[in-house]
Amino acid sequence: MRQYERNGKKSLGRRFRFSVAVLGAQLLLIGTAVAWCVHMALIRVHGEVCFAEPNAAILNAEIAVTVLVIVYSATVFALQWRRLSERRKGDRPQ
Repeated sequence: MRQYERNGKKSLGRRFRFSVAVLGAQLLLIGTAVAWCVHMALIRVHGEVCFAEPNAAILNAEIAVTVLVIVYSATVFALQWRRLSERRKGDRPQ
């Protein structure tokens, strides 16, 4: 997307990208919560849960996707942390 200048500020590009990143992080959080709920429900019903993946390719793909989710989540967290510490126009010095 193009960035538009309004009063010397970037108004669309940066804000849009950050909003998409935060929405993605929230979707990952919801997915994790649903998976955890299913996991706990299975423990409640069966008393235990045992996972096994005999296909090495699928297991490696699951591990890779999990690592990507962790990296993405850490990146969004770092961006949010940095954004919280930025000074904006009109902020008072402390």
